[in-house]
Amino acid sequence: MENRVLLGLQRAETVRQAAGESLRKFVLISIIAGLPAFLEAFDSEIYSFGSTYIVPSLTGPPFLTIGLIVTGYAVGIAVFSLVGGFAFDRFSVKSTILISVAVFSAATFATGFVTNTPELFASRFVVGIGVGMFQPAGVSLLGDLFFETRGKAVSVWATFFGVGLFTSPYTISPFLPAFRVPFEISGVLAVIILALIYLFIPATFKKVERASGTGFRGIFNRNVVLLSVSIFFFGIALFAGYIGYFSDYLINGLHFTHSSAAVIASSAGLGGFICAFPIGFVADRVGRKYMVVLTSALVAAGSAGMFLLTTSYSGLIASTFIFGAGWGVYVDILVALGQDSVSDTVVGAVTGFLFFIFNVGTIIGGPLYGALLGSNHFRLASTVSVVIPTLIALIVVLFTRSVTRSNIEERPKFLSSPSDR
Repeated sequence: MENRVLLGLQRAETVRQAAGESLRKFVLISIIAGLPAFLEAFDSEIYSFGSTYIVPSLTGPPFLTIGLIVTGYAVGIAVFSLVGGFAFDRFSVKSTILISVAVFSAATFATGFVTNTPELFASRFVVGIGVGMFQPAGVSLLGDLFFETRGKAVSVWATFFGVGLFTSPYTISPFLPAFRVPFEISGVLAVIILALIYLFIPATFKKVERASGTGFRGIFNRNVVLLSVSIFFFGIALFAGYIGYFSDYLINGLHFTHSSAAVIASSAGLGGFICAFPIGFVADRVGRKYMVVLTSALVAAGSAGMFLLTTSYSGLIASTFIFGAGWGVYVDILVALGQDSVSDTVVGAVTGFLFFIFNVGTIIGGPLYGALLGSNHFRLASTVSVVIPTLIALIVVLFTRSVTRSNIEERPKFLSSPSDR
């Protein structure tokens, strides 16, 4: 007899069949599949916020700076984004997510025990490998459930990402300059999420013909090219100005206390948490393109406020909130539009490709900001590596096309009218 509650322990239904059966199962699968986003944001932000203290406290080669270590993390994500997307189209997405979250769990836990900068570089690189695999696999799973729910589903990922961003500065701030406990917490949370994925996500995702060859030949069109340009420049800006150096700018550039800086930085997560699902909901109603444009505009406006327009405490909270409201769902809605634009058989490939291009940008962002920073020139570094790239990212998406025709045959039963049943 099949277990109808613990979906991960049964073999009869695919993820898509189970999710389409009822709204309750759709919500359950979406929540469990979105939980790794919390891990990604929580780990990334506790490291980003604590890096000003973590790196100087370790022994090792002085060239392994904040920016270079962040770049190692980004390289791990970039390379394995292609692996995660490729695996979605060809192998068990459940196994892919389980393996990658397990790798992440071990590496984020190890980050709390490093004693020198080479060890820190290695642990962050392996964390990047885990994130690089489960990020495209998870977003592919959510976005490829149904065309009609794509915006709402990927916004679940964005919502959990926002929760991770919001809670992490408060988690690490009380422990600084020590930093072990927050990474131990991250590792334990990853193990709990592993168990939930195992129990509640069915083994098979969908019953469609597998993509042949590499799958990348079927993903290139006008929308995907424009979206890849936009997400590339956003990647530069994100890892330059927020993930890489925002806490450094607040603490050493503007001389805020680390508790005040924690409040400012956490407002990005609050913006994402509050706005992600409403934006995803509207995206399913009016078209994903328009919400990609909106979120790009929020990112551009927020970044300008964070680094150029204000230095006041309240102004920075407001600007960072606006930035987070856009960032919190921009990547996921952009990827959803990319999924709209290709065949159902290569959704994983296009998702992995867009995350790969995004993370190529992130590799550039940290070192670029560090090179421009020089002798405390935060304004110059921020203008060139944050504000200008976010404006380019906005302009490019204006030229994408809206997609209204479904590329998925199945429709969820809970959205069908009685006449359709």
